[in-house]
Amino acid sequence: MSAAPDRPSGDAHEPDPRFAAPDGLRAAVVRHEGEPDRCTVYPADADDVALVTTWLSVNADCLVPLEEVR
Repeated sequence: MSAAPDRPSGDAHEPDPRFAAPDGLRAAVVRHEGEPDRCTVYPADADDVALVTTWLSVNADCLVPLEEVR
């Protein structure tokens, strides 16, 4: 798994502009046919080894913009 933000379009790890992560974190959405899309948040500076254990994934439809819940 790589955290490179400049991946080609359609890559599972391409950052999705709909999901903004707090400073120091990145968010990527993996799209699935027939299943909920999954959003994974991980440290922006994590190397490939750290990414194996330093991430959190949720169904993308469970996320809401921070401004909506303030």
